[in-house]
Amino acid sequence: MGVHLSTHRLAHGELVRLARLFGVSTRTLRNWRDRGGQSGFPGRPGHGAEARQRAREHTERAWRPLPRGHDGWRSVIAVLSREGVHVPTRLVQQSVHALKRERAERERARIEENRVHVEVHARDALWALDQTFLMRDEQGELRALLARECLAPHTLGISMGGPACGADVARLLQHVAEQRGTWPLVIQLDNGSENKNAEVGACLREARVIVLWNEPRTPEHNPRAERSIGSLKRASGLDEAATRGPECSQGPEWSSDPGVPATRADVCTRLIDAWTTLDADTPRVRLGGLTPLELDRIAPRAEDLVSRARFYTEVSEVLRRIALAPLSPRARRKAEREAAWRALERYGLVTRTRGGCLVPTLKGEGIS
Repeated sequence: MGVHLSTHRLAHGELVRLARLFGVSTRTLRNWRDRGGQSGFPGRPGHGAEARQRAREHTERAWRPLPRGHDGWRSVIAVLSREGVHVPTRLVQQSVHALKRERAERERARIEENRVHVEVHARDALWALDQTFLMRDEQGELRALLARECLAPHTLGISMGGPACGADVARLLQHVAEQRGTWPLVIQLDNGSENKNAEVGACLREARVIVLWNEPRTPEHNPRAERSIGSLKRASGLDEAATRGPECSQGPEWSSDPGVPATRADVCTRLIDAWTTLDADTPRVRLGGLTPLELDRIAPRAEDLVSRARFYTEVSEVLRRIALAPLSPRARRKAEREAAWRALERYGLVTRTRGGCLVPTLKGEGIS
């Protein structure tokens, strides 16, 4: 079209008719005519490779000493200005973006290399428990307390209500144990007040269950419970992205739609439905095409591989020696966790790997 306009003289009013025909303005047609059909974008030409390399070097030199939270492109420009160095703003922005992306990739690689993967080989060897916030209304907070099996992503029980206390945790665990016909050998718990109390402690001691406590402020030590909670929230539409509510243009709102948790009853119903769908009706590739419930039914039982009394007595004796050792609180917690993991490994109930290699299972230093 640009070539045609530049080589043909138009009659009076013909430019307006062409603009209406193509759905553009007459100004756009004149621009096409002036460019004569040539492609390209107006404005300054892009920076060359040499200029980009120089900008990267100056930006990296100024960026690396800056503390996190104050290492944006504006701070870099301020540092370079104080040195009398001029670098185009766009190149600084691109360089800072690339530097931050590379730093994040290195951090992800470091975490992946040092992450310990645990594979559980028997059901009821290891359970996990955690609670999560669901919604808030005139009655206050609504939370869900969840217990799950760690052999497969199988949720064993859910309790919903206000913030959980020790009685709620003990009640849920007793109910799940009654339904399963057994207790776990080890259970993963965080350091919340609903878990660290006399009522839960007495309940677990009576059932001869070893507690694998998280290190302080380390939710990564209870990953399976965290993942189950995330899966349930996504499947039920109760995750954070969904609770923003639908856009005005989406039409009528239904309480069953994601993003519209109207009442406590709706939230509870959606969470229970998601639990059933995920555990009973959703095959998983990493489970060999089985659903979590199917794998749980056919898996070997932990108490068929080790005596509960023997396991509990051995680990309790090691934990007693650790409690008497002159260790800092964090070192003591690490030694306690390692003792529980070593016992599970010794009886073939779990396998731990780090970066694809088996985790050493030697006794920790300072613990005889």
